[in-house]
Amino acid sequence: MQLTKFILLVLIGVFQIEYANGQPLRLATYTYATNNRIDNLKPLSNQLEKTLQRPVQTRSYPDVASFIEGIKSNEVDIALINTLGYLLLSLDNETMQPVATLKVEKDAVDNYKTVLLTNNKEIIDLKTLSVQPNDLTMMFVSEGSTSGNLVPRLLFSSIGIKSPETQFKAIQYGGNHTSTFEKLMAGDTDVCAMGSNEYFKQIRSDSTILNSTNLLWMSEEIPLGPVLINNDLSKTDKKKITQLILNLEENNTDALESIKAGWSEAKQAEKFYPITDAYYDNFRMVNGNQTDLSDILDLFTE
Repeated sequence: MQLTKFILLVLIGVFQIEYANGQPLRLATYTYATNNRIDNLKPLSNQLEKTLQRPVQTRSYPDVASFIEGIKSNEVDIALINTLGYLLLSLDNETMQPVATLKVEKDAVDNYKTVLLTNNKEIIDLKTLSVQPNDLTMMFVSEGSTSGNLVPRLLFSSIGIKSPETQFKAIQYGGNHTSTFEKLMAGDTDVCAMGSNEYFKQIRSDSTILNSTNLLWMSEEIPLGPVLINNDLSKTDKKKITQLILNLEENNTDALESIKAGWSEAKQAEKFYPITDAYYDNFRMVNGNQTDLSDILDLFTE
């Protein structure tokens, strides 16, 4: 019996050593529009292989929902996820922990915000909107969008629109930020939410948009999504990976710039900073009022 136990312990030890030295590290993210972002992660993947002396497999999940399922199924060792995706994951997360995120420079202007826009001249501000939502159609970007779905829902919660699906005349999704804006301009919806990058891009292209639409609200800067590390990795590997990511600005600017190029909201980011889960607590308050964050996140898990 003792010999059998000893053999098992030896085999487990050998397996762990082989895993640490030879098994591929699984780096993953999700696809946005037509960009799977695998090329954006290639320099980081190469640096991880060099630092950890083990192969790295890079994968892109088709959307945020499937990415979360992959994480929960223990298919990922290092994850780059968006803010909404992490908040959803954190509802019952036992697999990965946030270690870092990109932050914008202190003097960055309008980097990653939500814009609430209308083409209805009778809707002049949030107070007007909150009084008569049942007469209006509302368009979000997509279910997995932070700036185009989560943040506007948090805003609505803070002004008394607790259930957009029942309080607006109709709810729609535009698909992406550009098409959402175009559908507003075409009269397919009365109100829409989108990322501020898209809004300012459209204004630069056609300044008359300022006269034909009404900007109802612009959010504060939205915290970018985190880098997650699998809890099952060794303490040594977790420390090496975390330090590698936090020091990209100094040691591998190509990898940092490549990551930033894959996420439009990260273009003005300065570098990676260490964080914990508490970094995202500010989503419980929007526009100075309490939000129903947990109830809103529950909508995305049904």
